[in-house]
Amino acid sequence: MGLSIVLLAAGQGKRMKTTKPKPLVELADKPLIQYSLDTAKKLNPERIILVTGHKKDEVKKYVLANNPGDYVFCEQKERLGTGHAVKQAAQYLPESGKTLVLYSDVPLVSETALKKLIKSSNRRKLSILTSQIDSPKGYGRIIRDDKDQPLQIREEQDASKEEKKINEIFTGIMIADNDFLKKGLQGLVRNNAAGEYYLTDLVGFASSREQKIGSAQTQEKEILGANNKQELGDLYRALVGLNIASAKRKGAIFKDESTCYVEGPLKVGRDVKIGNNVTIKGEVTLGNNVSIGSNTILCNTKIGDESIIKDFCSIENSSIAKNAEVGPFARLRDGAVLSNKAKIGNFVEIKKSTIGAGSKANHHAYLGDATIGKKANIGAGTITCNYDGKEKHETKIGDESFIGTNSSLVAPLKIGKKSYIAAGSVITSDVPSDSLAFGRSRQKVKKNRKKK
Repeated sequence: MGLSIVLLAAGQGKRMKTTKPKPLVELADKPLIQYSLDTAKKLNPERIILVTGHKKDEVKKYVLANNPGDYVFCEQKERLGTGHAVKQAAQYLPESGKTLVLYSDVPLVSETALKKLIKSSNRRKLSILTSQIDSPKGYGRIIRDDKDQPLQIREEQDASKEEKKINEIFTGIMIADNDFLKKGLQGLVRNNAAGEYYLTDLVGFASSREQKIGSAQTQEKEILGANNKQELGDLYRALVGLNIASAKRKGAIFKDESTCYVEGPLKVGRDVKIGNNVTIKGEVTLGNNVSIGSNTILCNTKIGDESIIKDFCSIENSSIAKNAEVGPFARLRDGAVLSNKAKIGNFVEIKKSTIGAGSKANHHAYLGDATIGKKANIGAGTITCNYDGKEKHETKIGDESFIGTNSSLVAPLKIGKKSYIAAGSVITSDVPSDSLAFGRSRQKVKKNRKKK
């Protein structure tokens, strides 16, 4: 049986105090809806149907621009509850198979939790995802029978005093057989305090027909949503907490995790050390025995075994091989590639450049659009002059070349193997291998200069 996913993304988010539609409000520099889409795609569904509403064109434009693939879009013109929202998608569902309902503003639910939910729906018309939480106010409570079978979900405003004491809540996420879902949606009514069509009523619909209801449970941090900026801050802390806990289970050691912010999926090897005040964004991979210094930012970066990143570095969209050393106060960006045993020292910036094995730039250099061979030495103050005001140009430096201090290499330029560039030179023409090049004014000395 095929899996369909209905993703509810019609929210306006008035309490967010934003001009954006709620699905496009950012959590850790990424729209809320992107988290749900990323997780949904991991489940390999046959189709993803997005129910949009407020500023639907903006939501659709974002989804299509950032998520390759085919999607079905439908609109919820009136805000009449979750049941009404899913009903808009029903016409796009096949007759057979199962449908999973997700929410763009519940972004942290994991692939693991959803797979458990899907498994629990085996031989069940309906299965729901629940969570045990300390403060269940505002959530629908799970009403179970004496055999621990879910019977109903009671919304907060409709719950009795005793029912409000129940700590097991419905997350809003469910999976149902398509035929059951379509029939159940047709039978929903608005006889509740909010005057809305509740998706939760499908549980009672199943119970009244003596259908067994499946359930799976996940931790509270995964099912948090956000209706205002305060809750968005709580959601950020939950995101960071989940990612740090995952990294520690895999082998990372945090010097002070309360000052670290892991915003994206972090893959780590054994005995990875992470200093205090470290921010990790996007997809980052750290090999075995990698050491990350304090006050460092990593974004969309891969770092190989035994490499050391010292304090105060910024590394984004880059790749660092094994046994490399970076920093302190270094910046790597836009496709910087460091080969094995490369060394980048303090106040060096590398942009869209490849640094060969064993090569080093120890201090105060800028290397942009450059390819540097093996065992080359880049002296302090060296810059590749890669931009002529209109276009970028490439600099190539051969194996075992030595670039003297304060050299300006005016691209396009090729320096051969084992060549030597004298300190203070401005090099504008290609240098053959095994050559000495210098380009500077002759020094003049005037003796016994009298002061006026």
